[in-house]
Amino acid sequence: MARKEKKKFRFRFLKIAAAAALALGIFLGWNAVFYDVFDGVLFSRAYASREGRLFHIFLTADEKYRLWTPLADFPPTLVEAVLLQEDRYFYGHWGLNPAAMFRAGWETYVKKSRRMGASTITMQLARLRYGLSTHTIPGKLGQIFRAFFLEICLSKQEILEAYLNLAPLGGNIEGFGAASWYYFNKAPGELTLGEVLTLVVIPQNPVLRAPLKVPERGIPSELMEARRILYGSWTAVHPEDLSYRAELDMPPYLVNRFPREAPHLAEYLRYGEMDTERGLTVTTLDRNLQNILERELESYLVRNRGWGISNGSMLLLDWTSMEVLAAVGSADYADEGIQGQVNGFASKRSPGSTLKPFVYALAMEQGLIHPETMLKDSPRGFSEYTPDNYQGAFKGPVKAWFALVDSRNIPAVQLTANIHNPDLHDFLAGAGVTGLKEKAHYGLSVVLGTADLTMLELAGLYAALPNGGVLGSPRFLLDTAAAVPGGGRILSPQAAAITLAMLERNPAPDDTRYGAGRTMPVAYKTGTSIGFKDAWSIAVFDRYVLAVWLGNFSGEGNSAFVGRLTATPLQFHVIDAIVSDIPASLPPRSMPEGVATVSVCAVSGALPNDDCPQLVDTWFIPGVSPINRCRVHRRVYIDTRTGYRSDETEGPHITSEVREFWPTDLLEIFAQAGLPRFLPPPYPPQDTAEGTGRSTEAAGFPPSIISPLGNTTYILRPLDERRNRVVLLAESDQDAGDIFWFANTLFLGRAKPYERFLWQPEPGLWDITAVDSRGRSAGLRVAVELEPR
Repeated sequence: MARKEKKKFRFRFLKIAAAAALALGIFLGWNAVFYDVFDGVLFSRAYASREGRLFHIFLTADEKYRLWTPLADFPPTLVEAVLLQEDRYFYGHWGLNPAAMFRAGWETYVKKSRRMGASTITMQLARLRYGLSTHTIPGKLGQIFRAFFLEICLSKQEILEAYLNLAPLGGNIEGFGAASWYYFNKAPGELTLGEVLTLVVIPQNPVLRAPLKVPERGIPSELMEARRILYGSWTAVHPEDLSYRAELDMPPYLVNRFPREAPHLAEYLRYGEMDTERGLTVTTLDRNLQNILERELESYLVRNRGWGISNGSMLLLDWTSMEVLAAVGSADYADEGIQGQVNGFASKRSPGSTLKPFVYALAMEQGLIHPETMLKDSPRGFSEYTPDNYQGAFKGPVKAWFALVDSRNIPAVQLTANIHNPDLHDFLAGAGVTGLKEKAHYGLSVVLGTADLTMLELAGLYAALPNGGVLGSPRFLLDTAAAVPGGGRILSPQAAAITLAMLERNPAPDDTRYGAGRTMPVAYKTGTSIGFKDAWSIAVFDRYVLAVWLGNFSGEGNSAFVGRLTATPLQFHVIDAIVSDIPASLPPRSMPEGVATVSVCAVSGALPNDDCPQLVDTWFIPGVSPINRCRVHRRVYIDTRTGYRSDETEGPHITSEVREFWPTDLLEIFAQAGLPRFLPPPYPPQDTAEGTGRSTEAAGFPPSIISPLGNTTYILRPLDERRNRVVLLAESDQDAGDIFWFANTLFLGRAKPYERFLWQPEPGLWDITAVDSRGRSAGLRVAVELEPR
């Protein structure tokens, strides 16, 4: 009976042992396949320039600096020195070195002569990874068990890689990757033999050996002695390195700080999670170009601090790849007085007039203008919105290209009102601009900067111009395998190219240092926000897009914040510094297919008639660009006896001349400016168009009603004299005489062209007609309502 019980007990024991062995095997097998020694270990977010140089590193959540580095990136010298110092038989044991354990136990616990360690690299990794206390026998046994576990789950290379990334190197620095950057500002692969040996001896006693306080305490003697001993061991294996003795006898040159460059860019990438999960994230940043931008901004602010200019931001990207090459978020990250921690290139700001090029591009795309089209820069109201120019000046007739580069507001607002499907708001929304309010919130003022954009968004829009109208997203991470980014098309290639050519006609402020030596064209546009809070200048040159902003993050205005006067000089200083250091790499731009060159009237910009005295060439999109004929130059016939115009074309007293016909609003500007024009003489006083057989075209062109606006409802306040009338205003051809106003069939009165006539209407629908003295007319419909009480 006892024998049966023993047999049953033995059988149960074997079953339990087999089950435990199976469970242990499954556990170890699972971990051998899926175990991640770094699971739960936090590594620093760290960023390197495109050259591989670390420029910023952040603390982990547990306030450590750990920079994950693959084993292949550690130099063989460092790996061999670590094994020589810590575990010479690393590849010959399974996590435990019995001979070393026996020797350490004899010296420590039997002879009690000195405390001696015998931990292998695997055992040290177990202590570091699991936070073990190994000063007691139970703690040491736990360390040994976990070392065996690591040997089962990981290869020797993986164990060594983990140790090199977690070894204590002084203070809160862990791993040789972080330590090489902190102590020497070098990647591990760039370390010299002396620097390698300096780092390798620190983990055995980081408290005494880490040279963290060199200025106060100097190089620790314990560090120098340990390095000397290790060097002796090293030269026993590598006698060819005896020549380094003089270097090893001297204290190492230490940097003892991490680089803190481009802090705004680093924070933008960190919080945007644009980095790798572990290790050094290589960005598109070019350290040389970053230094140029920072240096030029600092120098410019020093020279102009007396004008209250103390802060700015800049962004430089390569439009061929959309790589961000340099980014300056503020003048000084640490300066609280200027709110230096605010990131200027990622913050929403009013863009001022920097959106005007896209209005002109859309107008060309929709067949409204070409570069030489004559636009009117004269006072004009748009419903309740009456824009003005900078300093309140108007220039009369201006070419489209000049209106753009001189940033005239009236032509830009008029074009904004004329473009449709898309209009400017649709264009911005289609380009991915974030935070836009509904279209009615901005109205026509959107072209003057009432919709906020970031510098990144603006630079992306400008990069679409040299990219043939294709929008790409700015890239921050270096990927050599990536092709040129292709996004959605926001402009036609033809409109984009012509707009860029127009911007290249913007004259540079060549009082800048290297202006005389600048050979490449620079296409740029300035912007000034309402209230002088933002000064912008954005340029396209060679392969770059450069955006410059000056202002205050607080929103405080300054009359010095005018784009052309402040931001543009800084921009050209930067451009000249770049091109003097990096030669131009792209050939001159050529026009895409679908763009032709045509001759137009030099004055009106329209296709010439037979009487246009001078022609100029302009870029033209066949089948799209406007084809109207010149209306300014007209041949008139003059009776030499009276000096009046005549409809007779022949006779002894009849002579013909080409004269200029201008709308009355422009004539008023010419008169104010003292600019004489070669105007036509009037017809005889008794002569009218009626009954003469004179055609409308021969007689000129009809009036153009400026106010009221057609298809608009006007709400009047009967008891308010300022709000109970409608202004009637029209411009007309030069020989129009008076303007006669009618409402339905009711005659209202007469006024000179561009003279305001006040009308107090009754509620209802009204057809408004303006008739000039030559019988030419124009009309529109309005609705009038009374404000409810």
